[in-house]
Amino acid sequence: MKWWLKVILGFVAFVIVAYLGISVFLGHSMTQAKRLLLEGNPAQLGLEYKDVSFYSVEDEISLNGWYLPAEDSEQIIIMVHGADGNRADPTIRLLDIASGLVEHGYNVLMFDLRGHGESDGNRISAGYYEVRDLAGAVEYVKGLGCDDIGVLGFSMGAVVAILTTAENDDIDAVIADSSYADLNDIMAPEFSKRTRFPQFFLPPLLFMVKIMYGVDFLAIKPIESIAEIAPRPVLIIHGEMDETIPYEHAGRLLQTSGNSANQVWIVPGAGHVRAYVTQPEEYMNRIIDFFDGALR
Repeated sequence: MKWWLKVILGFVAFVIVAYLGISVFLGHSMTQAKRLLLEGNPAQLGLEYKDVSFYSVEDEISLNGWYLPAEDSEQIIIMVHGADGNRADPTIRLLDIASGLVEHGYNVLMFDLRGHGESDGNRISAGYYEVRDLAGAVEYVKGLGCDDIGVLGFSMGAVVAILTTAENDDIDAVIADSSYADLNDIMAPEFSKRTRFPQFFLPPLLFMVKIMYGVDFLAIKPIESIAEIAPRPVLIIHGEMDETIPYEHAGRLLQTSGNSANQVWIVPGAGHVRAYVTQPEEYMNRIIDFFDGALR
């Protein structure tokens, strides 16, 4: 073999190995959860609460959270935070939302998804495995005697809420705040924003993540699952100024939901998961009215 052909083949082999190596690194980085310490607890808002723990279904990852009891109530709302957050996420003001629900007479369960807050695990999968966490939460609250169950999810937590409810008849109503319809539609820009690498690294990254962690990002499509929730109601909330997940996703979810009782609220001037921060009083009125109609 001529020397120049050896050089070319060697260079090609180097490029392929480097390409795959970078893809492995990016796959590892993209699925690594950013664990944030909790800021605050329900007692700071004058709420009674109990530290609780339970396991996800199937893989039995230990999950930690708070149970906030309401007086003489059998209804419960499970709150599900977003990616890189935790059960007390101050940017969304989850504790304030929980306080409003308890004051209205709803028990509340707030918990950390795998790899977040105080829960075990160290990987994030955009909802692919997190559905097991919410399913574990549902089993836990059923054990408390709560049969009327609503779920309030934010961003990735909203995706988890839709996907889980589509397969779990124990959930009676869902509010999805800032969910995407199809991960494929936002994956490329989100990849570039998070990694600052060219988008041609995305296909091998997806392949490597599936090989290394069993996560199929291309299969995460709430738009294909939401119709399975009917006749149970869904309230879809989205910020008009959301630059992470455009609000058009909300309309697409409603259109394919197959339930005329479902609702969409597009919040003027609100960014990603900032509906409550933008219009706190209207937000609480809407979610309470929705849960009252579905659970009482």
